[in-house]
Amino acid sequence: PQDVATQSVPSYYKSTYKVGDYCDDGTKQGVVFYVDSSGKHGKIVSLDQVKRQWCTHVQYNKGVVEGVSSESDGKANTDKVMSRSDSAQYPAFVWCRAKGKDWYLPAIDELWLLQRVRNTINSTLKERGGNMLSGWYWSSTEYENNKKFCAWGVGVSSGGASGNLKGND
Repeated sequence: PQDVATQSVPSYYKSTYKVGDYCDDGTKQGVVFYVDSSGKHGKIVSLDQVKRQWCTHVQYNKGVVEGVSSESDGKANTDKVMSRSDSAQYPAFVWCRAKGKDWYLPAIDELWLLQRVRNTINSTLKERGGNMLSGWYWSSTEYENNKKFCAWGVGVSSGGASGNLKGND
């Protein structure tokens, strides 16, 4: 699976948002993929994606349960992983956080939100020279049936989801 970074919409960008809006505050850029009923708060996805492991093979072989079980709060999951003394062993999380302190690997429900509006997001990504969303993406949520070795992945093109081995590329 690939990695995509998400974060809350910068509140100072403009007063209301809609899915597909481009956000650029001078330091971070993204495309709105979710807004609440007020239209003032939401989530953005980064313009790029990369392919990274959820965790390294060394970490995978240890069978560590990281305790990142939130299905709706990828920031909390990412914060938990990044607070570990061995956080460097989690390349997908490290890549997201390297974009800035507010960026995070989305939880599975956040990926579902992104998948539902993929065509709108891809249109804006294409306009802005970003990478189109396609294929499978890691969530920050451990797979409940095998937390030691699997995390949820979502196919944004196919709409499927499955537990993927954390050490896979």
